Amino acid sequence: MGLYAMTDILNFLQYKNEKLEGELTKLFERGNSPAGRVDALIENKELQLEDHKLFLAFLAYLSQHELDAKTVFQDVLRLPKHQFEAKYEMKWTQVIKLSVTFLTILRTNDVNRYKKFID
Repeated sequence: MGLYAMTDILNFLQYKNEKLEGELTKLFERGNSPAGRVDALIENKELQLEDHKLFLAFLAYLSQHELDAKTVFQDVLRLPKHQFEAKYEMKWTQVIKLSVTFLTILRTNDVNRYKKFID
């Protein structure tokens, strides 16, 4: 693969991530309830379940830094982007993507805990 082809691929991926971040920002700027945001987030066709290895690595990272995963996933859904990034020093968009994995697993395996989480 040539240098130009690699540059084109990287530019496309950057464009795609910027577009997704814009869509997510719009979703969270709306006056939706937290539950409505979560449902819209999970149903968003642009977001897919992250690789479980990546998700498990993120959980290990949180544990290593003594951060509660539940709190981080709640904060990424409730705090404005800039506040979340300042508090955790993490990219909001990346954590939103990982939260889709978390919420999908929770919704699939324990509907009651999922409902409590989003309320």
